[in-house]
Amino acid sequence: MMNTSELTGINNSLNAFKDTLSEQEREHYKLLLSLACGGLLGKSDKQGVENLALKATLQSLAELQPHHDRVTVNGIAWRGRPDFLSEELFLALNKESRDVYPLSQRFDDHLVSSGGVVARQVAFSEQLIDLVKKYAGNVIPTGKTNYLYYNEEGMGIDPHIDNAEFPMNVIMMLDHQSDSSPSALVLYPTDQDPVRIYLKPGELIILFADSILHSRERMKENEEVRIVAFGFQPV
Repeated sequence: MMNTSELTGINNSLNAFKDTLSEQEREHYKLLLSLACGGLLGKSDKQGVENLALKATLQSLAELQPHHDRVTVNGIAWRGRPDFLSEELFLALNKESRDVYPLSQRFDDHLVSSGGVVARQVAFSEQLIDLVKKYAGNVIPTGKTNYLYYNEEGMGIDPHIDNAEFPMNVIMMLDHQSDSSPSALVLYPTDQDPVRIYLKPGELIILFADSILHSRERMKENEEVRIVAFGFQPV
């Protein structure tokens, strides 16, 4: 069975390896680590060596980014309803998300539509940028804003980390309908049990999404989720 010193040695080797990679190679490496984590998390009968391999891979993911010193243990920089989100603005985002729904495209097990005028105004607003800077350090908007829809039983997203368009992902819940126990946004911190996040409509989370493995649990019967996501790049 692998001991702590062996695990530290593996982490050091993985971290040394990443320093030899180009930016494009790092993106591929990040994807491979993410897939490895997803595969290990999906095993219900993990042995000791597999649990340690999962821990090593999660740690390597967290340390892969140049801003890893900012990343919190669970990846959350802040959670709450922002002061600038008036009821009028919240209703406008909801309306726009419904209006652009016919333009949405399916990506694996969810639907995505690019944000419209209202979402882009929020993404580049001084209020949102200042909020993210306050809790996550210096950032700039990536220019990517998406509405995401989960409106069929079984829809969801397996454990993953986000790409260069959403390294810092600001996720706002617009609507969540459920007849039974609702699905959650799930985070997978190193050395901790998974963290389940149940956002209320109007609530948002600022997440280091390129550094913490996360998933959206699968939709149950008669369950629907609609969110808007704003991308930021730590600088």
